[in-house]
Amino acid sequence: MRYFEDFRTGDVHQLGTVTVTEDEVLEFARRFDPQPFHIDAELAEQSPFGGLIASGFHTASLFMRRYVDGLLAYSACAGSPGIDEIRFHRPVRPGDVLTARLEVLGSRPSLMSPATGIVQPRCELVAPDGTVVFSMILHSIFRRRPADSSVRSPAAEDPVACVRAG
Repeated sequence: MRYFEDFRTGDVHQLGTVTVTEDEVLEFARRFDPQPFHIDAELAEQSPFGGLIASGFHTASLFMRRYVDGLLAYSACAGSPGIDEIRFHRPVRPGDVLTARLEVLGSRPSLMSPATGIVQPRCELVAPDGTVVFSMILHSIFRRRPADSSVRSPAAEDPVACVRAG
């Protein structure tokens, strides 16, 4: 279990990969963002993008799934008060294989609840050539480690690949 105290500025967490499929691009766009370049391959060819692309919000959702599966499911996460910025750096296309990662930019104890703290990660999806295609600065709330000293550190059994800073 990962608690607020386990996140240090500079830590980088690799959260795995996701492959973007045409069926998912179309399904998401038809339901939530039905712009021509997201839902119609022929019209998308005539767009400035030159082909079908995923909705930016679909792209954000792809990251979020990797974040939940790769880190939050093994943590004491208690939600999020918001996002500072979200950027779509390059169109995401069917067939793209993207790697999710995050870097901890900072953390602070909560002013509202002494039992929690806020971790601020830069979240990214990265193409195989190293190009960042999506990023956001998130605020995630994590519960603080219980006072019970028998609670183990996550380092020995943490399924998340983390590179410690410094």
